[in-house]
Amino acid sequence: MDIEKIKSENITHEEHMNNVLQDIEYQKMYLDAAIQEFITEGDYDLFFQSLEQVVKARMSISEFSQKTGITRAALYEMFKGERVPRLDTIGKLLKELGFSLHVA
Repeated sequence: MDIEKIKSENITHEEHMNNVLQDIEYQKMYLDAAIQEFITEGDYDLFFQSLEQVVKARMSISEFSQKTGITRAALYEMFKGERVPRLDTIGKLLKELGFSLHVA
Protein backbone atom coordinates (compact mmCIF):
# COMPACT_ATOMS: atom_id res chain seq x y z
CA MET A 1 0.00 0.00 0.00
CA ASP A 2 1.55 3.31 -1.00
CA ILE A 3 1.45 6.50 1.04
CA GLU A 4 -0.90 8.32 -1.36
CA LYS A 5 -3.47 5.55 -1.08
CA ILE A 6 -3.19 5.66 2.70
CA LYS A 7 -3.76 9.42 2.66
CA SER A 8 -6.70 9.14 0.27
CA GLU A 9 -8.40 6.56 2.46
CA ASN A 10 -7.90 8.72 5.56
CA ILE A 11 -6.86 5.83 7.73
CA THR A 12 -4.82 6.24 10.87
CA HIS A 13 -1.38 4.77 11.36
CA GLU A 14 -2.90 2.30 13.82
CA GLU A 15 -5.46 1.17 11.23
CA HIS A 16 -2.73 0.83 8.60
CA MET A 17 -0.57 -1.24 10.95
CA ASN A 18 -3.54 -3.42 11.84
CA ASN A 19 -4.07 -4.05 8.11
CA VAL A 20 -0.47 -5.00 7.33
CA LEU A 21 -0.18 -7.03 10.52
CA GLN A 22 -2.89 -9.41 9.32
CA ASP A 23 -0.09 -11.24 7.50
CA ILE A 24 1.57 -13.74 9.86
CA GLU A 25 4.88 -13.58 7.98
CA TYR A 26 4.87 -9.80 8.27
CA GLN A 27 4.19 -10.14 12.00
CA LYS A 28 7.21 -12.39 12.31
CA MET A 29 9.48 -9.96 10.44
CA TYR A 30 8.07 -7.01 12.40
CA LEU A 31 8.70 -8.61 15.78
CA ASP A 32 12.11 -9.87 14.70
CA ALA A 33 13.13 -6.34 13.68
CA ALA A 34 11.87 -4.99 17.01
CA ILE A 35 13.83 -7.65 18.93
CA GLN A 36 16.97 -6.82 16.95
CA GLU A 37 16.46 -3.14 17.72
CA PHE A 38 16.12 -4.02 21.39
CA ILE A 39 19.33 -6.05 21.32
CA THR A 40 21.39 -3.46 19.46
CA GLU A 41 19.91 -0.24 20.86
CA GLY A 42 18.34 -1.34 24.12
CA ASP A 43 14.92 -0.03 23.02
CA TYR A 44 12.71 -2.20 25.20
CA ASP A 45 9.63 -0.04 24.59
CA LEU A 46 9.70 -0.51 20.82
CA PHE A 47 9.61 -4.29 21.15
CA PHE A 48 6.63 -4.28 23.50
CA GLN A 49 4.75 -1.68 21.46
CA SER A 50 5.31 -3.93 18.43
CA LEU A 51 4.15 -6.96 20.38
CA GLU A 52 1.01 -5.10 21.44
CA GLN A 53 0.24 -4.21 17.81
CA VAL A 54 0.62 -7.84 16.74
CA VAL A 55 -1.64 -9.04 19.55
CA LYS A 56 -4.29 -6.43 18.70
CA ALA A 57 -4.14 -7.44 15.03
CA ARG A 58 -5.07 -10.98 16.06
CA MET A 59 -7.40 -10.60 19.02
CA SER A 60 -8.38 -8.40 21.92
CA ILE A 61 -6.06 -7.93 24.86
CA SER A 62 -8.70 -9.63 27.02
CA GLU A 63 -8.64 -12.74 24.83
CA PHE A 64 -4.83 -12.76 24.84
CA SER A 65 -4.85 -12.37 28.60
CA GLN A 66 -7.10 -15.40 28.99
CA LYS A 67 -4.99 -17.50 26.60
CA THR A 68 -1.70 -16.65 28.32
CA GLY A 69 -2.94 -16.54 31.90
CA ILE A 70 -1.37 -13.10 32.31
CA THR A 71 -3.69 -10.39 33.60
CA ARG A 72 -4.76 -7.56 31.30
CA ALA A 73 -3.23 -5.10 33.75
CA ALA A 74 0.13 -6.87 33.62
CA LEU A 75 0.02 -7.00 29.81
CA TYR A 76 -0.74 -3.28 29.58
CA GLU A 77 2.07 -2.53 32.04
CA MET A 78 4.48 -4.45 29.79
CA PHE A 79 3.19 -2.81 26.63
CA LYS A 80 3.60 0.64 28.19
CA GLY A 81 7.09 -0.12 29.49
CA GLU A 82 6.01 0.07 33.12
CA ARG A 83 6.94 -3.55 33.82
CA VAL A 84 9.92 -5.52 32.58
CA PRO A 85 8.90 -9.16 32.20
CA ARG A 86 11.14 -12.14 32.79
CA LEU A 87 12.44 -14.07 29.81
CA ASP A 88 10.03 -16.94 30.48
CA THR A 89 7.11 -14.49 30.24
CA ILE A 90 8.37 -13.16 26.91
CA GLY A 91 8.66 -16.76 25.72
CA LYS A 92 5.09 -17.46 26.85
CA LEU A 93 3.76 -14.42 24.96
CA LEU A 94 5.59 -15.33 21.77
CA LYS A 95 4.59 -19.01 22.05
CA GLU A 96 0.91 -18.05 22.28
CA LEU A 97 1.34 -16.12 19.03
CA GLY A 98 2.99 -19.17 17.42
CA PHE A 99 6.51 -17.72 17.48
CA SER A 100 9.68 -18.65 19.31
CA LEU A 101 12.72 -16.83 20.55
CA HIS A 102 16.08 -18.20 19.51
CA VAL A 103 19.69 -17.15 19.28
CA ALA A 104 21.07 -17.07 15.77
